[in-house]
Amino acid sequence: MRRVAAALLLAAAPAGAGDLAVVTSQTAQAVSLVDLDSGVVRVTVPVAGAPAPVAYDPAAGRAYVISAETGALTVLGADGAVLRQQALGEGSFGIALDAAAGRMFVTDWYGARLRCLTLDGAPVWAAATGPAPAGVALSGDGRVVVTADRDADRLSAFDAATGAPLWQAPTGTHPYAVTFHAGRFWTADVQSDSVTVIDAATGRVTGRVETGSHPYGVAFAAGKGFVTDQYAATVTVFDAETLAPLGRIEVGDYPEGIAALSDGRRLALANWDADTLTVIDAETLTVEATIDVPAGPRSFGLFVGPAP
Repeated sequence: MRRVAAALLLAAAPAGAGDLAVVTSQTAQAVSLVDLDSGVVRVTVPVAGAPAPVAYDPAAGRAYVISAETGALTVLGADGAVLRQQALGEGSFGIALDAAAGRMFVTDWYGARLRCLTLDGAPVWAAATGPAPAGVALSGDGRVVVTADRDADRLSAFDAATGAPLWQAPTGTHPYAVTFHAGRFWTADVQSDSVTVIDAATGRVTGRVETGSHPYGVAFAAGKGFVTDQYAATVTVFDAETLAPLGRIEVGDYPEGIAALSDGRRLALANWDADTLTVIDAETLTVEATIDVPAGPRSFGLFVGPAP
């Protein structure tokens, strides 16, 4: 395992060098762009209001970051330039992009609703969810968008084009993050230490996976599922088809956001209390690298993708 110290991460990496991670550091009030192949932090940009949720559009080279305390949206270029800022209102939290359709989806924690906006921030539609919607995710074909309604212990699904309700499905206790993979939605159920598996077309619950304490994020690589366990400082690994447990990987303290790299064999995750980014080899189930980043990294959302 290699460790890259923050003090060494000052040199600019060449454009197009591997995958980029957009690391939202809530405590440091900053967003860092990290080259995952070299471990170099290309740039760190001050972003006020406790940045945490994020969605990265690699084709456009843009990162959409929401400040959890204020609900402000900050759009960054791949060079760290601030391209746009917009007040979305307090309670704006989870964010997902449908870049091909030119739209984004933002949960409203306080207003118990999901909003669809253009990538320029113009409103398209809004729909009622359960109380305290946190994570949001799109199906692979872009037709279904879902919210993890934390205080209702359910997943709510909507037509992504119109906002019309489609189905609701029960989850474990306090679902937070939600991820789409292989025709199914997967929720991290924080208070029941589980992942709920839900068919994207029908809303039928098809399985559950036991995790470590307080699961936060779910991602997939090399035919396996990976879940960050906040209180255990581990990543739970399971077979993505059979749901059979495959083990646990020790990482930094309080792991949160997790996402797969474009090579399909590695993942990156943010360790909130350790102030690090961990890169995992999905085939060997080992830690490949640990990268120091500004304090309090969370990266809640799809924060990894090819550098432009």
